[in-house]
Amino acid sequence: MRKGRPNDPQRRARILQATIDLIASEGVHATSYRAVAARAGVPLGSVTYYFADLETLIVSAFETLGDGLERLYTAPLRAARDADEAVEVLVAATCGATSPSRDDIRLFTEIYHYAARNPRVADLVRRFQEEALVALRQRFSDPAARAVDALMWGWWTYRSFHDTPLDEDMVRRTHRSITDEFQEETP
Repeated sequence: MRKGRPNDPQRRARILQATIDLIASEGVHATSYRAVAARAGVPLGSVTYYFADLETLIVSAFETLGDGLERLYTAPLRAARDADEAVEVLVAATCGATSPSRDDIRLFTEIYHYAARNPRVADLVRRFQEEALVALRQRFSDPAARAVDALMWGWWTYRSFHDTPLDEDMVRRTHRSITDEFQEETP
């Protein structure tokens, strides 16, 4: 008799989400077909059916992260009407309502580390960064956009190791000082 749910149309998506959850909680090094199958609640053969090798599974899971970054960071930047509103988007993304959770930050750290040794994932990270820079350049100069983007990743990394929340006013003033410093270069 067949076990599990027959013809489960969401199985592939559950496998990818389980992979992301596993990487966020345990790291890429702990990701295996067995661990993913157990977390997704699917037979081991389902994982190997959808993903021929572990690298393809990991890369596919990382590819799904772009939508989350777009929704929380890039899309609100594109919707900002002016530089002041864009700074408020940055504050929210750094330490406010749309900022990533510690699990998200751990996941981003894992993707960066994996990208250091995997050209496919390195290309994916470059694409994520370029999408963010395109949105930032709508309101800020290229030097300001690059500085702000690098600072965002630095603050997120800082938050992953410190329990004390970042002060929103300090974050706002820092973003403004960077964007004001390079204002004359704004397109």
